Amino acid sequence: MNIAPKFWFLMRYGISGAIGAGIQTFTLYVWVDLLHLETSYLVGAAVGFCLALFVTFALQKYWTFRDRVRTELQRQFISYTCIALASLGLNILLLHVSKLLFEHFGINFFATWYLVAQIVIIIFLAALTFIANYFLTFRGNRAVAADV
Repeated sequence: MNIAPKFWFLMRYGISGAIGAGIQTFTLYVWVDLLHLETSYLVGAAVGFCLALFVTFALQKYWTFRDRVRTELQRQFISYTCIALASLGLNILLLHVSKLLFEHFGINFFATWYLVAQIVIIIFLAALTFIANYFLTFRGNRAVAADV
């Protein structure tokens, strides 16, 4: 059994996700540190999510899953978006809970800790979204993607 194709498949998924995470985290950084919108940091997280959504969908569809079929594009984008929205809801909830926990212990959440929390949350959610997208969104192409 050759595991190299599966390894590269997971690497493509991870790289695509890392690009999305970078977009999302950078947007949050700009929102909080450059625009000084700390009071609406959750909106910044949502804006970053929306920007990352389009980029990661294209990367996952065309690069990770090697899916060139256009007839499934609408269904896949809807499925991918629903999974991403569920992930967004969890992301915002977990980010808010993180803020409350840091404040409970007297730690300034906005002194870089919000970025650390965001990165940890994104890594956790990446595993969940991989499973959902593998079995739901790109279900017809997962065997092909793992063999390429």
